[in-house]
Amino acid sequence: MKDSLKKLIIESLKDDLEVSELLDLVEVQQSTTKHIKADYFSNIAMKLAKKLNKDPIDIADKIVAKLQSSEGLICEVAQPGYINFLIEESQKNHIIIDILDSEDLLTICKTKKPKKINVEFISANPTGPLHVGHGRGAIYGNIIAKFLQIQGHNVVKEYYVNDFGNQIKKLLESIFLCINDNQYKSDDLYQGDYIKTIATDVEKKFGKNFNKDTKKIKKYVLEKIMRLIQIPLKGLNIVFDNWFYETSLFENNLVINIINKLNESNQTVESEGAIMLKADEPRVLIKSNGEYTYFATDLAYHVQKMKNFDTVINIWGADHHGYTPRIKAGLKILGYDVKNLDIHLIQFANLYRRGKKISMSTRKGDFVELETLRKEIGNDAMNFFYLTKNKDQHLDFDLDVAVKENKNNPVYYIQYAHARIEKILNKIDGLNNYKFNPNALNHQNEKDIISQLNNFNEICKNSIIKLQPHIMANYLHKLAQDFHSYYANVKFLTEKIDYNKIYLVKAVQKVLKCGLDLLNIKAPKEM
Repeated sequence: MKDSLKKLIIESLKDDLEVSELLDLVEVQQSTTKHIKADYFSNIAMKLAKKLNKDPIDIADKIVAKLQSSEGLICEVAQPGYINFLIEESQKNHIIIDILDSEDLLTICKTKKPKKINVEFISANPTGPLHVGHGRGAIYGNIIAKFLQIQGHNVVKEYYVNDFGNQIKKLLESIFLCINDNQYKSDDLYQGDYIKTIATDVEKKFGKNFNKDTKKIKKYVLEKIMRLIQIPLKGLNIVFDNWFYETSLFENNLVINIINKLNESNQTVESEGAIMLKADEPRVLIKSNGEYTYFATDLAYHVQKMKNFDTVINIWGADHHGYTPRIKAGLKILGYDVKNLDIHLIQFANLYRRGKKISMSTRKGDFVELETLRKEIGNDAMNFFYLTKNKDQHLDFDLDVAVKENKNNPVYYIQYAHARIEKILNKIDGLNNYKFNPNALNHQNEKDIISQLNNFNEICKNSIIKLQPHIMANYLHKLAQDFHSYYANVKFLTEKIDYNKIYLVKAVQKVLKCGLDLLNIKAPKEM
């Protein structure tokens, strides 16, 4: 509806301005003020007042005069130049047929300028299995990539494997210590049953008197860890197009090439034997002992992505907030446009069971594996609950709610609405023999649902195009609530069936299914 009103306003102003100018200027917003009898409003007249050197009321009057002939639309001008729109009920109700006739409800989200986009997410260190702390980034990153693909972009999903550096040394040391002493004495090393299992496997394969520096053992251990990491990903149907190994940056001399380029352009400085990047806050690239820092390898890695993709998206934990300006500063010095680098910082998700917070420490071996959680609550609950809030907000995830089969569990509640409608439709014959009457739906519950259906396009744009999946998750919950309320107050299967109501709930079901599919959640036909 908002897009239709926007088009009408643009059409009315064609004589005064170029259409290209109007596309960004015209805005239509939903009215939330109760004492004003309007569904939508626009402030375009006030925006154009200075541009055209005219009174905003005069501009608004001129627009309204051209719009008054539009069927089902009542327009009024309000001080100091607002245009209010009241849509007749029958006109609003046409959304039902629009939805049912649509071959693709997401057409509005398609781009005319597809890009090649790299989405890197999870990228947990290969030092142990994925745990519940990695879940939010995993689910969010996978959905963001899907949304970009729906828009029409060419998306590559990538996992960056940090298989070079101190954390790998500590992993191997943890395993060696386990083999020799069968116990852990250092909080700085990795602990947990998986370490003991891998240590046993290493001892069986290589014997007790192995060479601790052998590349074969490192490769063997990494393969074991990567298999552990991939177990929950396979279960969640998260498929990466590329697994980028940090060691390849050194094998191909990509890190040293970056350092040389910075040296040649006089962008480095030596301090106490360390090589540092010149910046407002100088950052170490090579330590005084000759070791490369994570910053050096990350710069080389990002350079490869910036070269090969139009847009690079990183899904990082909120604890990386201080690292973001550092990596952008380095890329800028190297000559790359950091506008093409989009870093999404994900706040932590706290999981609770029976009111107690679940630990997520890989180092201490005190964590719940992501696969354990998936098996406990299922894919649908994981996909939904991790997406219920904006990435910038902390998320408290109650596992006791996620396994309930009642209205307190939002994903179950939404799925139940879809299944309930299916049960109604299965008992209806010959719906297509009855023509929908847009004037027949006047119940307050019907008005509430139709208002939600009219918002679906806007919800799709805000969720899919702006990459905010929580908007869709919350919309589906509200639509399900409106339907269940409607179901409780209205009889559908009577001696004299009102087929207009059946058309309405069928449209609701189609929207619910579309939204659930978007979030990788099943839309069951029976429950």
